[in-house]
Amino acid sequence: MNVISFIRIQKVLFSQARSPVAEMKELIAALLGVLALYIPVGDCVQEFEQRPMNKSVIEGQNVMLECSVRDLAGALQWSKGGIMLGLNPSLPGFARYSIISNTPSQYNLMIESSRLSDDSYYECQASPAGGNPPLKAKAYLTVQVPPEQPEILGYRNASTVALSPDDNQLIMICEVRNGHPAATIEWYRNGNLVVENVRYSSEPTMSGNKLMTARSTITISNIADHHNSIYMCRAKNDALGNNWMQTFVKLNVLSPPGTPEITGYSSGQVIREGDTVRLLCVSRGGNPLPQVKWYRNSEQIDISYTTDSVDARSLNEYTFSVRREDNDAVYRCEASNTASAAPLTSEVSLNVYFPPQSATIRGGGTPVKAGQQVTLTCESSLSNPKAVITWYSRGKIITANSDTVYNPGNNGGFTSRSSVTVTMSEQENNAMYICNAVSDNRAPVATANVTLSVLYPPGAPTIEGYSDSDHVVEDRAARMTCKSVGGNPTATLRWFKGNEPLVSVSSTSGNMVTSELSFLPTPGDNNAIYRCEATNSAINLPLTAVVKLNVYFAPKSVNVSMNPAQPVSGQPLNLYCTSESSNPPATIVWIKNHDQTREIRGVTEGTRPAPNGGSSTTSRLEIMPSSSDHNATYYCKAKNEYINKSTSDGLRISIQFGPVFEPSIALIEMIEKESKTFEMRAVANPTSITYTLYKGGQQSSSFTPNNGKLVISNVRREEAGNYSLKATNSIGSAYHHFQVKVKFPAEITRFQGTVYANEGESASIICGVNGNPVVDNMASWSRPGFDMSKTNQVYSNSERLSQITIHDLLRTDSGKFICTADNKVSPPKRREASLVVRYFAGIDKSRQYAKAGGKHGDTVTLTCKAEGTPDMAFTWSREGEQLQTDSKFAIRSTSASSIFDTHFVSKLTVRGISKADYGTYTCIARNDRGEDQFNIQLNGTSKPDPPYDMTFVNSTKNSITFSWKPGFNGGLDQEFQIQYQRKGSTVVTTTSIDVDKSADRIVHTIKGLELGHEYKIDVLAINELGKTWDEQQFSAKTAVSSGSNTGDSATPATRQSGDDTPVMIILVVCIVGICLLALNIALIFFFVRRRRKRLSHNGTSNHTNALELYAPGKENTYPMYPKTPSDEYNSYGTYEKNMDDLSDDFRNYEHIDQKSTSTHSSNIQCNCYTVRVSSRVNRGSCCLVPESSGSSGDEDVKRVFLPPPAYRPYTPNKLDSPHLSTHKAYLSDSRSYIDDDRETSWQYEDPYRIKGRKGTFDPAYDHGSQTVLDTENDRYYEETRPKSITDLSERSSRPPSRSVNYRTTPPPPPPVRSSSKGAAMNYVNHTAPPLPDRNYDAEEVQQNYNPRYTPSPGSIASFSNNPNVITNPNYDGPPMHASRTNVVPDDMRGHLV
Repeated sequence: MNVISFIRIQKVLFSQARSPVAEMKELIAALLGVLALYIPVGDCVQEFEQRPMNKSVIEGQNVMLECSVRDLAGALQWSKGGIMLGLNPSLPGFARYSIISNTPSQYNLMIESSRLSDDSYYECQASPAGGNPPLKAKAYLTVQVPPEQPEILGYRNASTVALSPDDNQLIMICEVRNGHPAATIEWYRNGNLVVENVRYSSEPTMSGNKLMTARSTITISNIADHHNSIYMCRAKNDALGNNWMQTFVKLNVLSPPGTPEITGYSSGQVIREGDTVRLLCVSRGGNPLPQVKWYRNSEQIDISYTTDSVDARSLNEYTFSVRREDNDAVYRCEASNTASAAPLTSEVSLNVYFPPQSATIRGGGTPVKAGQQVTLTCESSLSNPKAVITWYSRGKIITANSDTVYNPGNNGGFTSRSSVTVTMSEQENNAMYICNAVSDNRAPVATANVTLSVLYPPGAPTIEGYSDSDHVVEDRAARMTCKSVGGNPTATLRWFKGNEPLVSVSSTSGNMVTSELSFLPTPGDNNAIYRCEATNSAINLPLTAVVKLNVYFAPKSVNVSMNPAQPVSGQPLNLYCTSESSNPPATIVWIKNHDQTREIRGVTEGTRPAPNGGSSTTSRLEIMPSSSDHNATYYCKAKNEYINKSTSDGLRISIQFGPVFEPSIALIEMIEKESKTFEMRAVANPTSITYTLYKGGQQSSSFTPNNGKLVISNVRREEAGNYSLKATNSIGSAYHHFQVKVKFPAEITRFQGTVYANEGESASIICGVNGNPVVDNMASWSRPGFDMSKTNQVYSNSERLSQITIHDLLRTDSGKFICTADNKVSPPKRREASLVVRYFAGIDKSRQYAKAGGKHGDTVTLTCKAEGTPDMAFTWSREGEQLQTDSKFAIRSTSASSIFDTHFVSKLTVRGISKADYGTYTCIARNDRGEDQFNIQLNGTSKPDPPYDMTFVNSTKNSITFSWKPGFNGGLDQEFQIQYQRKGSTVVTTTSIDVDKSADRIVHTIKGLELGHEYKIDVLAINELGKTWDEQQFSAKTAVSSGSNTGDSATPATRQSGDDTPVMIILVVCIVGICLLALNIALIFFFVRRRRKRLSHNGTSNHTNALELYAPGKENTYPMYPKTPSDEYNSYGTYEKNMDDLSDDFRNYEHIDQKSTSTHSSNIQCNCYTVRVSSRVNRGSCCLVPESSGSSGDEDVKRVFLPPPAYRPYTPNKLDSPHLSTHKAYLSDSRSYIDDDRETSWQYEDPYRIKGRKGTFDPAYDHGSQTVLDTENDRYYEETRPKSITDLSERSSRPPSRSVNYRTTPPPPPPVRSSSKGAAMNYVNHTAPPLPDRNYDAEEVQQNYNPRYTPSPGSIASFSNNPNVITNPNYDGPPMHASRTNVVPDDMRGHLV
């Protein structure tokens, strides 16, 4: 083969390629072919390196058929079903096909988005070349298509197939359509694979289509064995992989139910009317479970059955109340389902006993004459069983004529009938015959009775309620009563009007019969005859009574007419009125336009007879009509005066008249340029009216009259005047006169805009006005916020001019005065006049402007502020030389922006200051009212000057507002801090604030403060060189309520040195503390010495605790006081107290009122004191051994504050709180307590009390006083409690006469407490201390409480056992009892000082 022939072959092969790319590929292929022809073949032969293999692909997926030839000599290409695809690798004409070559030997065919049409044989071919034979290799591509959902023909998926057990077999076909390859189908029964009696087939879905439809047919025999079986058809093909599609049905084999069974009633059972019966019908078996229904005598009565799937049964319970109709009734139960050919039934017939409902007697109902016989027949209604009838009369049984007759009836019941015959006689009159019918001994009795009577005639009837002299009124209810007495039977009464029977109401009372006739009389009843008839069976002709009615009635209507027919104003007019029939004759009056208050009497022209026996009346009214009568209605009223009833009718008349103006406005007041419309309407008949306007006798066109309306548009002041409006019609003319006034608002016509005046002088401003109406003070002056009492205003009505004069001008009077022009026509007109007061106030020489500072090289500005008006001129100088703006200095001064500017500022700026620039600069300010100068010192920087002039502004319940002036800032930026401290508190609060540094005065508010407290406030000025403050401290107080306080709530205070608590206060506190400590040590030392001395006198040893004066001693065999729980168990701590506690714990101190000297019987001179003990005064004397005799003498008196015998201090356990007795004055170790009231009751001490002070035992001290008895005057008075020993001593030195509050009512009795044993003890009769809280043996509570207890000082035992006691011969107190063995002591505690 030469090259040309090869190229031709290639052109033929690629004749379809037309694109440039294709042509390039063609050329390359041709060259390669030519080169291949000249390549020596040698020993290599082309052969398949990889043959194409059969493949499967799911429709829509991509697939590649591989083909590879080793030592390829020819050309490679693919064919599909024998059709060549071409040598071009792009395979033109096959858009989804392409050649994939990774190496020269590969020629793989790629098929994208496979379709069913791609299902075919594909062949890879290599053409022969260079002696190489051709190569061919085939492969089949199977395109798999998933089938549709399987379907069991004739049945929906998951449906139930109902089958009859009589069916021989069931054939079901499962079909799976449109799959490729055909789907595989399997059958399952209840999850188990079924292979028997299954046939499979497949066929193309359509002719020429590769899609397949597969079918599987299953045949099922012995249908009854497959009840509730689930048959499932499963299908898949290769496209689904392992995913099966399925559908299933459930077989339901039907079966008939069993015969129903009835329970709840048995045949022949007796039930009674009213019983409740429950019939239960049960049918077992059947598929589906049957319906169970109840029928009564073939009529369906209940279908409400229930099913029980567990027991496979259906139930229907019918509950009913038995009626007599149920006797012999058949109740049938039917059970059926879809498998039953006919319903299965069971039935019962009821036997119902029911009594007769009633009994009736025939005969004897009508009276008969004596000697006649009456047969009475009694018949009972239906009953089961048959009823027995018994007759009774006058309490005896009557024998019947014959046996009872029974007749069958409905519902299986029977009626019973029995008769008796009675011969009538006088004795049988009103005799009662009774018959009883009873069916059985449990049934109720039906009874009936009849009363026999003998006939005789009634009495003659009489009529009451009306007589011939009476009358009745129409439409007013009337009654007549007819009475008849006697007769048997009593009479029958009937009413008649003429021969017409009437309806009445009859009643019988005993042997009297009444019949009441009620009726509404009508005019037709006038002169009518009413008759009452009385009859009974004893007479043949009725007895009668008659009356003739006289009926009063009013006319039903009237007839009104007039003459002439067309009235004219001013001409006579006659009105006529005729009434219909009335009895008595009617009276006629006339009324105009419903005015019932004015009745007009006409002329009566006589009466004439009228229907129903009445009369007709005629009346005439003559009037002279005017325009006011036009369209007026005249009513004729005909009235029957006797019955006060009337009727009326009216006639509307139309009068012809000339125009008449309706009431219209006579004065028109309008505001200039205003437009209004006014009603000025005239009425006339005929109604066609022409309107004409006149002013001053001349026709005017100023305003427009329009059909009764006057239109005024944009009225002008010159149109004011008197007007007349003329109205004309065919009958005549009329005029309406009115006046027009035009108002216009007040306006300012003359005015002064600006007035200048000097301070201290007077100034006047004028304002001229005009307006209509002119009112008094049409112009006035005002100025908001200005005291107008210093002005004088004068208004002239003639000149319409207002002038205001301001006297004694102040600089603050400058401002704008307002002239207001107002005459109440429209909103007031206002203009402002400016008053400028010329003055010169000088330069502001505040501290912050007196200095300026800066560092070398800085630029510093000196500020000079002046006040005055008019404009201010400033000059600056230094050392007498005036300064000008140049490179060193710059002067900027403000000028007035308005005529009211009063504050002017001039600033001198010094640039690049040096030491030579420091010094004094002078600012001079002047205007035409004065001149002033101010020296300003320029220095270096320094700490700021302190703030000054602190001023209180306002306070609220939680804030304080104040102000201050800042000092010189030291040439640096300064800040401010606020320090404040509440009085009595050590906490100082400091806060920094942001302020306007250019302000002359700074206002600040401190918030978050406490209500009603005073605060000390400091303001600190701070710059980078330090801080300063005002030495005069500022104090202010918050308000005590929710409102604000702007009064004098601030006071200056002397500053404390330092920021913390003042050192002086600390020193004072320390010194006082040291003094108190020394005093305590001295007192302790004093008490220890005194106790030792007292113990040495008594021969006792000292206690280990120097403060426990009465606590039990370790060395004492029988201590004075037993141990407390705190002593024994250490559960309450110690009993140590300070002197403040002691001073509060004692209340009844002995006050020395009088001291005297007496001689004892032992010739020993002693000091006697009159003392007040407890709440009574002992005016006797006691003898104390003086110091020279070896006793403490007066020193004993100093120990009056020692604790009483019952005292003990507070312990934390409230249950351990003691009873406390009244305190007693202890004189010495050898003497008892001086107390003439030894039987004072014990008192409570409640250490947990909130009210009162610590250690207060007497309730009176809760109010700061105690009750004292004045034995001489037999009065009580209140004495305040001594606050300390010093107070006590001071009271003892006071004279006995003092002002006290006496009262005659004694103090309340003391409280009573229960002892530790639980028994309530009243200690009024003894002073022995209570026993501690524990149990005691009998020998522990013997007389004098020995040997275990030592009597407390002041007790009776102490008086009798202490040899050192000196008996007071003058003692006049209560007698001392030797012993109190019958009293058991209560709790007792030790005491601490």
